[in-house]
Amino acid sequence: GTVAIEPDRYEPDSSLVVQRAKTAAFAPAASASASLRALNRALCTSPSLNEVRLLQQVSRLEARVNELEGQLPARVQPARITDWDNLGFGITPTNGHVRYTWSATTSSWDAGQFVADPFTTLHIHSGVLHYGMSLFEGCKAFRSPDGTVRVCWLEENSARMNMGADRLVMAPVPTSLFLEAIDWAVRANAEYVPPYGSGGSLYIRPFLIGSGPILGLQPCPGFQFMVSVIPVGNYFGKGGATGIHATVMKEYDRAAPRGTGGVKAGGNYAADLLPLKVAKARGFGTTLYLDSVEQRFVEEFSVSNFIGISESGAYVTPSSPSILPSITNKMLMALAADRGIKVEPRLIDFAEVPKMREVGACGTATVMAPIASITDGDAKYDFSNFETLTALRTELQAIQFGEAEDKHGWMREVKC
Repeated sequence: GTVAIEPDRYEPDSSLVVQRAKTAAFAPAASASASLRALNRALCTSPSLNEVRLLQQVSRLEARVNELEGQLPARVQPARITDWDNLGFGITPTNGHVRYTWSATTSSWDAGQFVADPFTTLHIHSGVLHYGMSLFEGCKAFRSPDGTVRVCWLEENSARMNMGADRLVMAPVPTSLFLEAIDWAVRANAEYVPPYGSGGSLYIRPFLIGSGPILGLQPCPGFQFMVSVIPVGNYFGKGGATGIHATVMKEYDRAAPRGTGGVKAGGNYAADLLPLKVAKARGFGTTLYLDSVEQRFVEEFSVSNFIGISESGAYVTPSSPSILPSITNKMLMALAADRGIKVEPRLIDFAEVPKMREVGACGTATVMAPIASITDGDAKYDFSNFETLTALRTELQAIQFGEAEDKHGWMREVKC
């Protein structure tokens, strides 16, 4: 708490002193003492009475921060993984996450920070808590045979998030910042990228929330953009390889026409929780939604796009503004076209489904999970052939893991 004062040399600029004092006052506790020493050296003079008071206040703040830190709960320790071959799809503590903050005062994002603890503090009237101002993305990092770490087509994730930000009147995240944040999070957690050959990947979750306080429905004055990472295996576990049994969900709708179904808003997924619970209680692994107007045209599975190989051998997938555009689906369509398979994004009448050769569910988390059956009321339609869709999934994963040529330029190395 004692500040050494050097002999009088010159009168420093008072605004500079205040700024330096503020910087020291809000520095992390671990660096507060160093900040004081640096500030004292920078002054190199006998400060005025106000400056001395500022320095004393900084010293008191340092003592208070140290006192409060002693009252914090124990930090969540990063996991130490030994069994990489049996990763599930759940929470595993890692080294930390990346966080950026946007303020209406500056209309810009800050420089970001790496945060070790998996917690954030929000105002009780934050827009995300009351009005669901939340968007998220899903992407992955992969370990290649040579040990390098690569990410997959993040520019598409950035564009999709900003499409959602426009729809929910949220601050857009510049693509350069989006990529910077993901690279930062991956590098800081590089040891959690599963080793090549394990079949696992590092799941990357960029998300954008309205963190500023509002009472009436209006745009938020502040936002947080964060990126967390978790090592994962298959979303559906072992069942993802053997086939999922789905049920047509006609008691509930996933999204309304002209609603938010086409963006990756958190509320879209919350709406599926009860239908999915009902489906699982009946013995099914996932839900399939039809359009909410006629209950006739195929839309999406619970968390995945619907894809199929039609009776004529075409790659078919529903096209609708209320369906989330899957980046994995886009890549599978490109690979199908490379093989000379006709690709048809279009309306799909559910009456076509029983005649399809193959049906699958695709997305970042699932890649492509075969659908073994779809039950519609008393009718059950079985699918036992997954040859084409499995070949496309295998080809995509070979590109992602660095085993096959990346002809489309989807992959990018992250220097770790």
